[in-house]
Amino acid sequence: MAGFKFFSVPKPRGFHYKPIYYDEHKEEMRLREERIRKEMGLTDKDKPFVPTIRGTFQNARRTKRSASKQSNIRLLIIIIILLLISYFVFYR
Repeated sequence: MAGFKFFSVPKPRGFHYKPIYYDEHKEEMRLREERIRKEMGLTDKDKPFVPTIRGTFQNARRTKRSASKQSNIRLLIIIIILLLISYFVFYR
C-alpha cells in the first residue's frame, strides 16, 4: 500500500525522437541557401509548375477531343480500305 498515491499526478515522460536519416548540417545548408535566394530575389527553377484546376480540366478536354478525332480518322481509313478490298474481290 505504500506505492499508491491518491492525490499526486504523475509527471509525463519526456519524448526524445531522433530521426535515423537526418543530417543537421545538410538541413542548415539548405535553409541558408533558401534564405540567400529569397534575399537576392532569385526564383527556384527546379520547382515544377502546378497548373490550376481550370487548366487541368481544359487540358483533359483538349486531349479527349484530339484522341476522338484520331480515332474517327483511323476508323474512316479502315472503312475505305475494306471497301476497296471488297470492290477488288467481288467486281474483278
